[in-house]
Amino acid sequence: MPSKMSGLMLAGIAAYGTSTVYTAFTAVGGGLAGLSTGRSVSNRGTSSSSQQSSRSEASFGTSTTGVCVLGAAAAALGVAAGRRSSGRQGEVSRAANPRKFNEQLPCSSGPFSVTVGKAGPSSFSILIAGLEKAGLTSALDGDGPFTLFAPDDKAFEAAGLTAEAVLAHPDLVTILKMHVLPGAIVAKGFKNQTVETLGGPVTMRKGVKGVMMNKAVINKADVEIANGIMHILGGVILP
Repeated sequence: MPSKMSGLMLAGIAAYGTSTVYTAFTAVGGGLAGLSTGRSVSNRGTSSSSQQSSRSEASFGTSTTGVCVLGAAAAALGVAAGRRSSGRQGEVSRAANPRKFNEQLPCSSGPFSVTVGKAGPSSFSILIAGLEKAGLTSALDGDGPFTLFAPDDKAFEAAGLTAEAVLAHPDLVTILKMHVLPGAIVAKGFKNQTVETLGGPVTMRKGVKGVMMNKAVINKADVEIANGIMHILGGVILP
């Protein structure tokens, strides 16, 4: 239990700053410790003055330590509750994943890989090759935020598009730009609407199969990236 409490105390300090947490703990600890000291003196009125002083000092020290630990736990729990509350508002947390799009897309394995249902981890080799050929990789290195509707390799295959066909497509730049949207749209904001991508308007609509971008369904939403948000498609957005 002490180790867990220590961890919570450190979490509280990290969130609010050492001086703020110390001041709060000292105020609460001092007040409750004072009450404890008062009870110790009144309950031992028949003891000698030296015994009263010794026991009061011991009680004060124990109470202060205990209250500080409990105060740290309460502060840390409050921080956690606040973070959970803000997360429910649909805000994009860039601290969750420090990688930008060009660093995230090659991760088909490891802790940053993205798994879509039973299909397993997604790989984006065709998309990466297309972005490089179209000269769009530098754009995805910007501060953003951007929204990337990312077809994985299975999505290109389902659309009958091999890597060679994608790279040779005469409208490659326009098609890929239709997968990039300025600003960050999370799943909470999905609705029947027309969104203006870098390549032109794309229709978003909710249907039986899920949320569609033109005719491409979103298989996994809200993959958090350092400079935006990514939604993995099961198809390719075409004009």
